[in-house]
Amino acid sequence: MKIVGRDILEKVHSEAKASPRLRMNYNIHESLDEEVHKLLNSLQPGTVMPIHRHLHPEKKETFVLLEGSLEVLKYDDNKKIIERHLMSHKSGNILCEIMPDEWHSFVVLEPDTLILEIKKGPYVPFQEIDILK
Repeated sequence: MKIVGRDILEKVHSEAKASPRLRMNYNIHESLDEEVHKLLNSLQPGTVMPIHRHLHPEKKETFVLLEGSLEVLKYDDNKKIIERHLMSHKSGNILCEIMPDEWHSFVVLEPDTLILEIKKGPYVPFQEIDILK
């Protein structure tokens, strides 16, 4: 049994604030080779998430907003925003599922925004084809 409590959340928020990337994850899965990856992501305003998609291997990305707020952006092949969704407990939008091959990014709106991310493993680093330039 694995329990994630406030102590772990405070640690990951602190690490995110100290990170040059302004984000930090806490892996719930134990190996990058596992079939399902479950991780907490602490996100701070100003973090830069490149416009990207998930092709290798083809997989959906699902996240549940636990704390804070962010805006999810979907793009066409020319970097034009074609959808934007406010994710917050006030708006009622707390779950987002991004399909394979959808260009997306997000903007963090509050300090210590926390999401639970679930996606198919194993871990494959971004390839050149996965980032929209």
